[in-house]
Amino acid sequence: MDVPNLRKELKAIGTHEALMERLTRLDPAGLSAMEVSIAARRLRHFDGPPTLKIAYLGNRTFEPLPDYLEVYGACHAVACSSYIGPYDQHFQEVLAEGSGLRAFAPDVILLALSLRDLAPALADNFTALSDADRQAESDRVVASVKDWIGAAKASGSASLLIANFVAPPRPQAGLADLADAAGEAAFYAQLNGALAALCRAETRTHLVDVDAIAGAYGKTRALNQRLYYLARREWDEGFMPALAETLLGYLLALSGRTKKCLVLDLDNTLWGGVIGEDGPENIKIAKGDPVGEAYRAVHHAALALKRRGIILAVNSKNNREDALEAFAKQSDMPLKPGDFATLEINWDHKHENLARIAKTLNIGTDSLAFADDNPVECALVRETMPEVAVIELSGDPADFADLILSRPYFQKLEITGEDRQKSQQYLENRKRDEARDSVGDLAGYLATLGTEIHVRRPSTKDAARIHQLFTKTNQFNVTTKRYGPGEVAEFIESDDFDTIVVEVSDRFGDLGTVGLVLIDRRGDWPRIDSFIMSCRAMGREIESAIMNEIKRDYLLSGRHEALFASFSPTKKNLPVTTFFERQGFAIAEESDSGDKSYRLAASEAALLDCDHIALIKED
Repeated sequence: MDVPNLRKELKAIGTHEALMERLTRLDPAGLSAMEVSIAARRLRHFDGPPTLKIAYLGNRTFEPLPDYLEVYGACHAVACSSYIGPYDQHFQEVLAEGSGLRAFAPDVILLALSLRDLAPALADNFTALSDADRQAESDRVVASVKDWIGAAKASGSASLLIANFVAPPRPQAGLADLADAAGEAAFYAQLNGALAALCRAETRTHLVDVDAIAGAYGKTRALNQRLYYLARREWDEGFMPALAETLLGYLLALSGRTKKCLVLDLDNTLWGGVIGEDGPENIKIAKGDPVGEAYRAVHHAALALKRRGIILAVNSKNNREDALEAFAKQSDMPLKPGDFATLEINWDHKHENLARIAKTLNIGTDSLAFADDNPVECALVRETMPEVAVIELSGDPADFADLILSRPYFQKLEITGEDRQKSQQYLENRKRDEARDSVGDLAGYLATLGTEIHVRRPSTKDAARIHQLFTKTNQFNVTTKRYGPGEVAEFIESDDFDTIVVEVSDRFGDLGTVGLVLIDRRGDWPRIDSFIMSCRAMGREIESAIMNEIKRDYLLSGRHEALFASFSPTKKNLPVTTFFERQGFAIAEESDSGDKSYRLAASEAALLDCDHIALIKED
């Protein structure tokens, strides 16, 4: 779309909701600098409610990075608002009670410091410094960042993103730098490594590897010397898309907007050629064949995502028998049928198959990303299911793997044990479904599972998984409150909240940490703020067993005379619309919007029958 047409179209849109909906249909990678500027101005014109508030602090000029991140976020249904702190006032902003940062109350703070101003001796006279002087400067820089992180964490609950330092593209010692164990290349690697270690040691603090992003883009292009001298704007505007796309990955992960499942086509996506025309023996997937090796790279990219906890599925127009024969005859293919949680191989429309895949996996269609080489199929999915992320594999197959791996909606801040076991857990769920169908009677089926529940208080090691449950669970989620990492840390550490995590296993395997209950004890009576359970644990009365334990602990023990709870309806949490009523709670108050407040008196608390479940409470 050319600039005048985009400007005219966006100007005609009359609401923030309509503007966001239109932007979600745009590919941010295809937007020019002018189009980004136009879209950013329109977003700010409406000043709609933000999904995330982002603050930019440091000793540099940040414009136009906020424009890019706001527009890129909107293209992925994340509404961002921005605050740019005064130049070189990053400490003052987090320390001063009346600062603009405190008033803004950000969800995320990006700290990006220029070493040229923070430690000019390193930038200007590196080769003139002794090894001891270089180390002293490095220690001073890391200590300063550490002090800032401490102050920022004390001032609020924002997640912190710390940009590392871009190593100079041309070391002062030239080629001889690599012969020096304390040269610039080694120095920046050590400095950035120290920053990475610092971020790993701090909760809700994450390193942004700007050095790697600039290296991939081209450091001499990323660093604009003229703009630095004019306005301390060190990053060139051409570098903004690459930087914004990486930062977007952090925002999507923090807001729970990452995709859960990658759905792959087969012909000319997982192998070169068409099974129906070339035959299973002649498709291109072999080692040593340049085309085949490009497609093998797609397999390895998909397997890498699987190890992150992304579910894999197949959506292909083919004869199922022929497709499975291809996997059998090309036995050295990296991907096997068992790597996919479900395979929809038929002649139905792709969007119909996507709906079936989501239903089979018990996830929303907005949790799907679909990769296909056919532009017609891609366009049809975009039109019929705009909530599905479409990865159009056009051009050279050698680029396909990178097209998949570079998508920001596959990023995770941390890979948990549940992520590593996710595909195995879905395969085990398939076995559970088969067992249910063979038994027929629900009560008989549940009795055969041998379900065991462990409930316990969390430690800081559980923080990443708890954040995932808050941000990614939709169906069994009574309030759908999206708490950030800072708030999760507070819940774990504070005496004002009781946090309960739930782990489940049965005869088919370990489902992992699938449940979470947050009880707010700040008022006169305890209140269930959040009751969350993963979709893969639904339909087994696990929620009743958990609630039985809560009744025992809070009411039947004599600790409290009553327990309160909250419910807020959404488009996706219909399974819990009457959850509290089924557990014996009475409605205390109900709003026109459907929000409900519940009360359960100790004298009315009754345990539901869950004899087929063994519950173990851990101290």
